[in-house]
Amino acid sequence: MKRLTLDNAELLAAKMRADNGMGSSEPINAKTLIRNLGIMAIYRPLSEELWGLSLKTDDGHPHFMLINSNATRGSQHFTIAHELFHLYFEENPQPHFCGREMWKDPAERSANMFASALLMPREGLLANIPMAELQSNQISISTILRLEQLYGVSHRTFVVRLKELKIIIPDFAEQLNALSIKHEAAMRGYEPSIYEPGNEGLIIGDFGDKARQLFEQERISEGHYNELMNMIGYGKSEDCTGC
Repeated sequence: MKRLTLDNAELLAAKMRADNGMGSSEPINAKTLIRNLGIMAIYRPLSEELWGLSLKTDDGHPHFMLINSNATRGSQHFTIAHELFHLYFEENPQPHFCGREMWKDPAERSANMFASALLMPREGLLANIPMAELQSNQISISTILRLEQLYGVSHRTFVVRLKELKIIIPDFAEQLNALSIKHEAAMRGYEPSIYEPGNEGLIIGDFGDKARQLFEQERISEGHYNELMNMIGYGKSEDCTGC
């Protein structure tokens, strides 16, 4: 597919926000959004080269995401938004793997642009950056940290968005990327979890309930049911009869 323009990415992001009852500038809770959309997600440790994947059902309904719990929480939020583009807007979507080496693909760059617009809406950023900083094209570290925490995104992702919107110039973006952002956050009393990995084993959706239904309908064995439940960290069931 052709790469999205910035304006088209903004329009698609605005559509998803409007379709899900969200305003044009408020922060998004990525986990709540996919829960409301009925998408099941599992957080598992993956390699550094793989950030996540998404799948549709045979009838084309957005259905499943796998998120790398080794990535920072901010990066995980971005992966969710990235995968939403593939699930809802990409032409002829296939089972999709999102990874470090895929940025050259036009669909991947479009998905990144959409994710940035969805998580960091232009209106929200402009409303929350002091006018003096906007006019100077040099945003203070305090403002950057405040907005990264507000919108739940990684530092590099946030810097890319500022540069994309021409709020900062490339030379200043390089200076920002050279910062030890966790140190800067700690020095200003910010909670550092957005810059750290997490959520390992978290399940969003009704995986366990569906597994139970399959067992009760005798479509899977007790051993298979136990195996599925072990996958999501519920431990081995002693005896499913009468559970």
